[in-house]
Amino acid sequence: MINHIFKKTAKENRAALVVFISCGDPDIGFTEKLVRRVCDAGADMVELGVPFSDPMADGKSIQAASRRAAGTSVRDVLEMSARLRKAGVSNPFILFSYMNPLFKFGLEKLAAESSLSGIDAWLVVDVPMEESDEILIHTRPRGIDFIPLGAPTSSLDRIEKISECGSGFLYYVTVMGVTGVRNALPTEFVERIAEVRKASVLPVAAGFGISNPQMASLAARHADAVVVGSKIVDMAHDVLLSEGEAAALDKVGEFVGSLASAMKR
Repeated sequence: MINHIFKKTAKENRAALVVFISCGDPDIGFTEKLVRRVCDAGADMVELGVPFSDPMADGKSIQAASRRAAGTSVRDVLEMSARLRKAGVSNPFILFSYMNPLFKFGLEKLAAESSLSGIDAWLVVDVPMEESDEILIHTRPRGIDFIPLGAPTSSLDRIEKISECGSGFLYYVTVMGVTGVRNALPTEFVERIAEVRKASVLPVAAGFGISNPQMASLAARHADAVVVGSKIVDMAHDVLLSEGEAAALDKVGEFVGSLASAMKR
């Protein structure tokens, strides 16, 4: 479970940095090196994105990454997690997926193997609060956090109920729309995130669209955690193609380091 991260960041007067990685883009070997690099660079937690053919919450960056990673399975992600744990990587891993791949794998089997592979939490994008028991009956006995999601359209009463059905943190989607690089947070972000944090019984992470240290810094001053994904997915892919693997790892590491510095309040 991941609540110890928020105890640590509270003592350090900063927000936690959560980095999303699209697993298998372009192959699991590169992903494994990329996860190690972002952890070394200052990411507190890593979302291990499972490729899916119909990623309804994702924009063009992660859609393209899922296409490039076609053939990468839940099993591949679990085995990679286990190797990273054996190599000494201790940062919390969040299995980030849609329900279809997990259901096909088998939820009870997945919970057992997640525990053995060093997965700390699941985030299942398309499972609403009303259906969360289908997940919780498998994750809770294994000590695996279930990360719920709240949206700009969620009432504060619903935010409270959503947070009560999960653990770890509440992932607050800052925008109405899909994932993807944006240039600024919504004008109402500061007021809204304060309301969400007051309503939630869990720490609140802000995600969707955060793409530079300036945006990350603003989010960090008002949220408990900041999630960055699409910008890192694009950067890793683009630099890998143009300059090679070493340059891609260095570039992403440098960028994550700048985001980590922006977490300070």
